[in-house]
Amino acid sequence: MPAIGGGPTGRPWRRVRARVLAASDVCYLCGHPGAGAVDHVISRKLRPDLALDPANLRPVHGSLSRCPWCKRACNEAKGDRPGLPPRHQPRQSRRW
Repeated sequence: MPAIGGGPTGRPWRRVRARVLAASDVCYLCGHPGAGAVDHVISRKLRPDLALDPANLRPVHGSLSRCPWCKRACNEAKGDRPGLPPRHQPRQSRRW
């Protein structure tokens, strides 16, 4: 049975997803902890061969694990683009 929205399913995906989230839960888009989803840096549409490559996967806040600090679903804001526009890039709390 395919996943809703056409996302990856199956044991291989669950294993690689768990490994990525075990390594870090810091969202690579906003820099805040608590990420509960995994994003493909290079879209599965562009490179389906990288769908299960851990080097192409990063922790991210998704629709079910919104960021508790910036209140965004970072993965949905990003879409299929290779990164967020500059206004959405993480900022430091102050200049050091």
